Amino acid sequence: MESIKTNMELIHKLIVEAFTLGKTFTFPSKGTSMLPLLHDNDLVTVSQVKTLKKGDIVLYKRKNGQYVLHRIRKINKDNTYTIVGDHQRVVEEGITKEDIIAVLVSYTKKKNNKEYNLCGFKYSIYKLFIKSSIIRWFNSKVFKK
Repeated sequence: MESIKTNMELIHKLIVEAFTLGKTFTFPSKGTSMLPLLHDNDLVTVSQVKTLKKGDIVLYKRKNGQYVLHRIRKINKDNTYTIVGDHQRVVEEGITKEDIIAVLVSYTKKKNNKEYNLCGFKYSIYKLFIKSSIIRWFNSKVFKK
């Protein structure tokens, strides 16, 4: 099978188009910032943002133009978001709703081609553990970049 390399600007346009048609959009993840949940090239499926809550994983565009898929750690009183990758300890402040493009609804693991929805008991337990700074520290030591 022949593949086509693209960039996130084009993917962003395709995501917006999918949302106008009432669809979700799936694309490969890149990087290690969401380990152990997401590995490089796992497929992530995003949907249009309706409401956001603490713990949601969102695709957003930084002011420098970089696209990032990280978790909402806190919703601030000024309606901005504090966001951090599961594999990171440094948080990002001041993300606005306008910066957020989509919310993650499921992912498919590259290693077993199995799809996982972001609901249910197992995922709820994972979210509780990943909130812990001790677990975040352990995660950064075990899954070194």
